[in-house]
Amino acid sequence: MSDLPSRDAIVTVRSLPLPSQIESTTASDTQAEVDPLERAMLMNRYRALRRQLEAEAAAAGDNVLITVQSAEVSRLQSRIAEMAVEGQPLGPGGQEVKFGAGFGGRDWFGWLKSTLDWVDRTGAHPFVWSTAPVEAVPDTFSMAIVGDWGTALYGAPKIAGNIKSTGRFDVLMHLGDIYYSGTADEIKTRFIAPWPFDAGKVSRTLNANHEMYSGGFGYFDIALPRFDQKASYFAMQNAHWLIVGLDTAYIDHDMDPRQVDWLTSTIAAAGSRKVVLFSHQQLFSRLDNQGDKLEAKLRGLLERKRITAWYWGHEHQCVLYDRHPTWNLVARCLGNGGIPEPRKKEVLQAATEITKGPVTWKRIGASADKPWAPSCLALDGPNPDVKGRENDFVPHSYMTLHFEGAVLKERVQLPDGTLIFENEIQ
Repeated sequence: MSDLPSRDAIVTVRSLPLPSQIESTTASDTQAEVDPLERAMLMNRYRALRRQLEAEAAAAGDNVLITVQSAEVSRLQSRIAEMAVEGQPLGPGGQEVKFGAGFGGRDWFGWLKSTLDWVDRTGAHPFVWSTAPVEAVPDTFSMAIVGDWGTALYGAPKIAGNIKSTGRFDVLMHLGDIYYSGTADEIKTRFIAPWPFDAGKVSRTLNANHEMYSGGFGYFDIALPRFDQKASYFAMQNAHWLIVGLDTAYIDHDMDPRQVDWLTSTIAAAGSRKVVLFSHQQLFSRLDNQGDKLEAKLRGLLERKRITAWYWGHEHQCVLYDRHPTWNLVARCLGNGGIPEPRKKEVLQAATEITKGPVTWKRIGASADKPWAPSCLALDGPNPDVKGRENDFVPHSYMTLHFEGAVLKERVQLPDGTLIFENEIQ
């Protein structure tokens, strides 16, 4: 066994053998059993998966954790990371899994076939429905929220440490994504082990696409019981606010009609309370795709201006949207909790509106190409937690929410606790 904790294994393009290296190896007895047509199909599939990882690496570079919005590629990375823990070689940085003969020995086609067979575990955990009532929270309560935090690397441990040192929150919430594909081992080592349970009275975690890439078994069978959470959706309320966590990942970037009915009836029963939604995927974006299916499912609530605020992750950015001109909601993207995200040209070239120490907030206007997304502020600046590449990646951050009667106070903080933005929503 390797001394490397599984949560530290980084799988990059350099962790995978070149197709030519597989094809040029001497056939073993096992390889001889592989039909030529099957070999060709395996190699074509492997090339396609490798190209997807190469495309992401072109922006992020080597020796950092990179992720692709692909179930197959993510499961491939999970498998290679597991093999590293089983004793495969690492690169000179001590984290990057290094390609070497140890993976397959001389039997490269046997290795490739068994690895892709492992990747093909596509069955999904049954969805878990809950009859749990709406939980009660005090009229004055606080939350700490992080998104795309499940790496246990870079700024993620610092965020956890700062949340613990700040004090006891009423609710700690993860907006989802545990990398690479939310396997049982990754749930335990990259998420549960470093999660700051002692800092919150209650912890909640949302389902996300990367958890579902391995079928959601680690999420439903390990994460939810550890969080004492009945299902992947939930609601809390006090005299002024209704807090709702949604599952937008079991059906990717969408919601089952039954969950929509539950949400609608829960909001109807809340009376005049203001509604705050939390999800993994976004309703809209100025830097990525729009949530067409979510908009269609929730159009009635949006048009009635029933949602006061919505917090999501998925994009590895921190983006603060202006109040929506039609739906009147305030939206926040907080997906920069643990993944090194290359700085986008669109953000770099935007005008600086606010400077806070080492970071800036850039003003990005509305666009006819993305009509749902209003103008916004996007976080920019160096990331000191990606050593040696500090100027290449977006800073990590997290948010705290403080509900004080009918007022919601937001704060955005860097991993070391530096306050870089605050605002009130009424």
